Amino acid sequence: MLSSAVPFLADLLALRRVPARFFGVFMSVNPVLAAVAGLVVLGQALHWTQWLAILVIVTANSASVLTARAP
Repeated sequence: MLSSAVPFLADLLALRRVPARFFGVFMSVNPVLAAVAGLVVLGQALHWTQWLAILVIVTANSASVLTARAP
């Protein structure tokens, strides 16, 4: 239960404090943090294509936020 409740609560608290357009970028960084935690804590390494896939997702999300027009 804590593995779902704690991140959900953290996301809700962050959403209240940051602009909605940047929240999506923060959410797209979660796979990076998970990959780094897996590498450091568990010793699990990702293949370079997996790192590339994570980079593409973060870049696409960042580009969409930066090019979006303000309401």
